Amino acid sequence: MSAPPPAPPSRFVLALIGLLVGGAAGFLFTETVGGFCAFVLGRALHVAGGGALLVAFVAVPLGCAVLGAVIGVRRAGRASRPYR
Repeated sequence: MSAPPPAPPSRFVLALIGLLVGGAAGFLFTETVGGFCAFVLGRALHVAGGGALLVAFVAVPLGCAVLGAVIGVRRAGRASRPYR
C-alpha cells in the first residue's frame, strides 16, 4: 500500500512565507538601488534627513512583503483544489 499524498500547506503558512520572501526581495531591491547610485552614479543616497526618499526606502520592502503574502494566499487557494 502506498501512503496518502501529503496535505497542501495551509494558507497561513504560505502567506507567512510570501511575507518573508517579499520583504527580503524588497529589501534587496532598495539595497541594489542604493548601491547603484553610490557606485555607478557616484552619489550616495542620504535618507537621514527624512522626506520622500526615506518613505520610499520603507514603503518598498513593506509593499513587496504584502504583495508576497497575497501571492502566497492565492497559491494556497490553488493548491487546495484537486487536479483535473
